[in-house]
Amino acid sequence: MTSNNIFLFKNPFSRFEIKGDKKLFNAIVSDMMNNAGKLAPSDHWNWNLAINDETETREKISGYSDDLFDKSYSELQMMLDPWVGVMGMKYINEEVVGRYEDFLKGIDHLGLLPDDIVSCGESNGWKETDLGSILDINLITAYAQSSRKEKISICEVGGGYGRLAELFLSGVWQDVHYVLVDAVPASLMYAYLYLKSQFPDKNIGSYYNGDIYSKEFDCYIMPAWTTQLLGDSLFDITINIESLQETTQFHYDFYIDLFDRITVSGGEIYISNARDYIFKGNWNIPHHWETLYLNNTPRSWSPDHPTQIMRKCSGDFSLEKSMIESAFEQQIQAWDHQQELEKQTLDIADRDRICGELQQTISDMKAIPKDCSIVNRVIRRVFG
Repeated sequence: MTSNNIFLFKNPFSRFEIKGDKKLFNAIVSDMMNNAGKLAPSDHWNWNLAINDETETREKISGYSDDLFDKSYSELQMMLDPWVGVMGMKYINEEVVGRYEDFLKGIDHLGLLPDDIVSCGESNGWKETDLGSILDINLITAYAQSSRKEKISICEVGGGYGRLAELFLSGVWQDVHYVLVDAVPASLMYAYLYLKSQFPDKNIGSYYNGDIYSKEFDCYIMPAWTTQLLGDSLFDITINIESLQETTQFHYDFYIDLFDRITVSGGEIYISNARDYIFKGNWNIPHHWETLYLNNTPRSWSPDHPTQIMRKCSGDFSLEKSMIESAFEQQIQAWDHQQELEKQTLDIADRDRICGELQQTISDMKAIPKDCSIVNRVIRRVFG
């Protein structure tokens, strides 16, 4: 982090130009097929991921191959779309900043934003997803009770290439131990390669390097089916962003149970997902998690897409949670109402445009000499 806290990338325009490691990738895939069981990701996140050729169907892809690696996983940039979406991949501009600026400047207690976000972001290669990372880290740290501890332990499930880990490892807090848990082979590969490239002096460990898990690592990357190796380790903060929304009830329950087991008493749980996307099951939250924050944010792209901040406590907070959820339901209804108003406004605008064009056509036709019988018939038909 720079002296004035504004976050600047070391290699802003080339940071995603990282080649995959086919040997490492194949080792991860083999381990997943042999040991992941029900924790293996869906086909979407496996061999059907990043298929852009419309002529290519799911039936044509039956598993991993060298050709598939070369086509879909051989460069980190190929994975940006599935990780952060089409919008998240784009470099920031005035429109993007306009959606985030008021919200971010209201919560930026870390001072990560410059006065002129557009010009600084453009010169530093910021993408829209980087504004999302600044949003996440400000909200997370604002509610963290552990910020004065000598070392903060964080566990994130589904961290993609490590975008949020990157900010935490950049010096927001003095000493951080960050664990990335994932089930997607490309994520397990590129999180390691990306963070190693950004932090060559930090101690980045990986299960697939044969590294034995230890809190001595600044960051450790492990597959979901090996979380028993965490032992009795506890974490001050546990995180999931934009991935539980694409899982099944089994996966969701597994990771919520994991968070409940490894989060220290009084620790923070940060979950940001669309609840009206692929997974529409039961978003069960333990009754002893106290809800601190539940709102949509500028990253929300659907009505029911909240960021939730909770604290693991003792007791039963289900009544309080129900009241907060009821209040959030009003946000959802307001969103839907606004969307309907915008649709109706566009419909009216289209109607007025069409009527105007028709009126002009009629006026033009009226100007044609009256002895044109065909034109007269058209005019009489239009005006009855």
